[in-house]
Amino acid sequence: MRALLKSALAGVACCAAGAALAADAGKPLAAPPQRWLMPTLDARAIEARCGVEYARARNRMHAMEKRGEPGAILAEWNRLSSSVQDFIGPVFLLANTATDAATRKVALGCAERFTTLEIEPFQSPKLYARVRGLRPADAIERQYRQDLLDTFEDAGIALKADKRKRVREIREDIEKISLQFQSNVNEDQSVVTIAPEQARGLPQDWINTRKRDAEGRLIVTLDTPTYTSFLDNAIDEHARRDLYVAKMRQGGSANLELLDRVLALRHEMAQLYGYPDFATFSLRRAMAKTPAAVAEFLAKVRGAVDEGETRDLDALHADKASMLGRPVADVTLHRWDVSFHEERVRRSRYQVDQEALRSYFPSEKSVAFTMRLAEMLYGIAFVARDVPRWSSDVRYYDVFERTASAPGAFIGGIYLDLFPRDGKYTHAAAFTLRSVSTLSGRKPASALVANLDRTGLTQEELETLLHEFGHVLHGVLSKTRYVDHGGTNVKRDFVEAPSQMFEEWARREQPLHLFAEICRECPPLSPQMVERLRKARLFGIGILYARQWQYANYDMVLHTGSPPSALQAWIEIERASRLGHVEGTILPASFGHLVGGYAAGYYGYMWSQVLALDMLSGFHGRMLDPVAGRRYRKVILEMGGQRPPQELVETFLGRKPNSDAFFAEISGARD
Repeated sequence: MRALLKSALAGVACCAAGAALAADAGKPLAAPPQRWLMPTLDARAIEARCGVEYARARNRMHAMEKRGEPGAILAEWNRLSSSVQDFIGPVFLLANTATDAATRKVALGCAERFTTLEIEPFQSPKLYARVRGLRPADAIERQYRQDLLDTFEDAGIALKADKRKRVREIREDIEKISLQFQSNVNEDQSVVTIAPEQARGLPQDWINTRKRDAEGRLIVTLDTPTYTSFLDNAIDEHARRDLYVAKMRQGGSANLELLDRVLALRHEMAQLYGYPDFATFSLRRAMAKTPAAVAEFLAKVRGAVDEGETRDLDALHADKASMLGRPVADVTLHRWDVSFHEERVRRSRYQVDQEALRSYFPSEKSVAFTMRLAEMLYGIAFVARDVPRWSSDVRYYDVFERTASAPGAFIGGIYLDLFPRDGKYTHAAAFTLRSVSTLSGRKPASALVANLDRTGLTQEELETLLHEFGHVLHGVLSKTRYVDHGGTNVKRDFVEAPSQMFEEWARREQPLHLFAEICRECPPLSPQMVERLRKARLFGIGILYARQWQYANYDMVLHTGSPPSALQAWIEIERASRLGHVEGTILPASFGHLVGGYAAGYYGYMWSQVLALDMLSGFHGRMLDPVAGRRYRKVILEMGGQRPPQELVETFLGRKPNSDAFFAEISGARD
């Protein structure tokens, strides 16, 4: 229950056997006795159950307080976390994905009510005494006890009563603001309308699927596949600018006010504990430990990408000048130009057209490819089932251990909600619905929520699919004793590592060759084309990581020292960059990680990637090696958060990790 309302921001014997299992979809096979399915809740059901479930959780907590000795406090806490998660996990997902606005609104309100349970148990002196008095029987109990004690400390258990009360108020306010912030982004219905001729350069399929207004103008929405395709391909610069500005205003000025409020609350809370700022308070629990360590890491990143960013931007600038038939000195490269000219350079230099790749990576075949990889590497099997779900787009799979002829032991379940729709979460994330607990025989369930193009994927979109499926696998393949250690309940600057590592299977010849077995009608990916894809991906990597540095640096600026105005701080950082700031844009209004679990932790994306790329060496270049895959599953994925990540990585590698592969990657020098 240390992170009840957080999503993980957080998926066949080879070939023939996998196809046979997929063919079982929809057959009335007996359900595994331990299977848990997402309850189909609408607004009325959530409203009816919310108060009941909330009261039940608090009654369970009070019953725990009445027991004086430590006793079985860890098992009791495990039951409390489990019961709350079984209700609020689905509710939180529905607040982000339900097909009707009424259900999303009621679910959001219920999730807000449950924010009190993020802190109330951890301000209980009686529960604190029970946990503190426990004498752990083994290393797992010792880790869970320490995690709980850390959370008690973070909740202010050692503070005086007035300060403890204020911490509780602050924490509850921040949780509610975070939920409202994301809802404002999800519910933003902003669109841009363009004349049909302004869609020149876009694939005909893209144009055909657009709705039109009364004047016949195309309505361009801000969902990821629509926006990305437009910025990559639209020749009309004015139209690209209009859509870019609209996207960078998503969430609206109300979210800027919410973000500023959160920053002030975090700073106040850190000072209640005697820390100078929120970054110092928060990072003491992370792998990095201190703001100074993060600053040192980010300085190395900036130094490593500076030359590459300059080189890449110069190439884009020259391409724009060439396209316009004007001298470079007379042309300005804007932010809305970057992805368009990156794609032009990739097409001319490497003969790689991302839109053309959609025929190589059809969406459904890409999902099948992703699942086949997981089956081969980790010795599991997915079996599609027809179960109740919150949208007709959603599909569900039971996950089993794989045996020679049939599914083996039941592991858990996964839901896939892959395509855009109105009011849905606008990015891609894995939502933990139910964490595992071997202590109680509890099986996990996770949901992958994405916004993929329905017809086919670019290589980058395939990487996104694999990334989020990596989070789902982390959740469903965990075998932790306690719910609060399951899956992605790990240190924030490690949580991305398993999913970032899985992205690599979208880039390498061995796994991409497997795609041909999944999709025999797809154009073949020759070794020469895979090499061109590799080179094309490396072009622009300086721009990519310079932008990641900006985000991470911005996050640290907001949380180190007294908080500045969120928007003004961002404007200053962008203005200092080579591309400058686009007047009228308010990117922080949609930067959900800043109000969620990545506060003073956005650097963790790159910190995690250091470990991800180093762990890849444990496969010794054999990307489809099931022996290495099963070892990785056992050492990393199954352990969740019940051992420190540094220990897990060292165990898997047989040595201390290093950053060589990461810095080769961000400088464009990695093979």
